[in-house]
Amino acid sequence: MSRADLIGRVSPLAPVLAAIARENSFSKAAEKLGVHQSAISHRITQLEETLGFALFERTTRQITPTEYGRVLCAAALETVGVWDGAFDRLEKFRTSGTVRLSVSSALAMKWVLPNLASAQEAGLEIALDVNDRQVDFTNGTMDAAIRFGAGPYPGLHSSLLKKAAIVPVARPGYIAGGRGLEDVLGDRDVTLLKDAVGERDGTDFSWGYYCAQAGLSFDADRKALAFDRADLVLQAAINGMGIGLGRTLLIEGDIAQGFLAPVGSAVPMKSAYWLVCRAEFAKTERHAKLLAWLKDQMK
Repeated sequence: MSRADLIGRVSPLAPVLAAIARENSFSKAAEKLGVHQSAISHRITQLEETLGFALFERTTRQITPTEYGRVLCAAALETVGVWDGAFDRLEKFRTSGTVRLSVSSALAMKWVLPNLASAQEAGLEIALDVNDRQVDFTNGTMDAAIRFGAGPYPGLHSSLLKKAAIVPVARPGYIAGGRGLEDVLGDRDVTLLKDAVGERDGTDFSWGYYCAQAGLSFDADRKALAFDRADLVLQAAINGMGIGLGRTLLIEGDIAQGFLAPVGSAVPMKSAYWLVCRAEFAKTERHAKLLAWLKDQMK
């Protein structure tokens, strides 16, 4: 018998082998599967005759997998686990419920949390995952994510949410005497605040990019106080530690509350905010509601 034929004989019995492996008992496996024990015993005996070797050593008190049995039971458990995960995901796609959304820490603190109450008013239940690493959708733990970058993202369904601009900000009164930004950039006594991650992640969230686009001279060797998160840069600026770079969605709230003030003109960025997810989730009602809510709040 060919290997393909053997796989064809074994595959339909994967749930049976998995149940036996989990319960370590024919009778308990039969109970879990809703069949008689004799049916389980008969099918295993037939399989052993087909394969030409024993899968279990049987006594009146217990069963023990043979070396062959352990190999096939492990494969059966893995196979059933894959199908269980697939049907769990299908169930989530069919039904309404909580949307598991991954966002960066900066966006979570500065924009998502202040707007989360309106999501409930829109009939959305959002379980927020705050993570500065890009989410891996292959494991099925997240439904969608908001990414900041050039986009779109190959292999994922990408929806443009909002284009972004970059603007220097500082605590009101930090720059005295009506001095312009170009003059301030040449003053070594003024501290610049930067997002070190934004300078190397391809988003062009940097002083070098800003000055080049704004037509300002900038000394690339000038020292700046570096942080690994954009929201920490803004908090340092609020505390009067220097001039920080802000961007769309992260600064509007602090400016409206008087914590920050722009100290230069806004410069459009190549990067933007995107809602990304797997193609199958993009077909669901939950995705449609999430996308509509995000676009409405980001107007």
